[in-house]
Amino acid sequence: MIVCSLPRCGATKFCLDLQETTNLQFVGELNPYFITELNTTNVKATTHETAFQLNYSADKFASLLYDHSSHIVLINESSHLVVNQADYVILRHQMKDAFLSTADYLLRMFPNIKANEVIHMLDRFYRDYIGLQSYLNKYDKDVVWYEDYFGIEGTSTPLLNQHLHSKKIVGAIEDMFNA
Repeated sequence: MIVCSLPRCGATKFCLDLQETTNLQFVGELNPYFITELNTTNVKATTHETAFQLNYSADKFASLLYDHSSHIVLINESSHLVVNQADYVILRHQMKDAFLSTADYLLRMFPNIKANEVIHMLDRFYRDYIGLQSYLNKYDKDVVWYEDYFGIEGTSTPLLNQHLHSKKIVGAIEDMFNA
């Protein structure tokens, strides 16, 4: 089962809930970042609200790419490439909130990250958003909306609010959504 989303749209929690109702195992984000042979630290497992993200071997990763029918996989980077195969799509009505939350989360994950690096990551996600939105605008696909599913409006950005370059980061997000 494929769930497509973008960062900070509630998809990890949605997939954990889906795991309970489908009895399929949620394996987390299907992202090469979590392949153990890369020796990267799984920062998501220690910084995310759900504290959930599995690591997997390169062999397991390849197996999940080949056949994920008995698992729930989350695709939240370049999800436009597989949205036509997705069982669920989860997004926010207010995508700017997702980007503000992503900036705050990047500051939590990487305390020494530079403002330009945050903006670069956000720009990549914005391009993913445009790709995903292009598909959804043309083809009929149901979307689970974060605000409806979780009953939450707005977002909290304590780290972003106090960051030295907060205005620069927020300004870049504003520019993306006012383009």
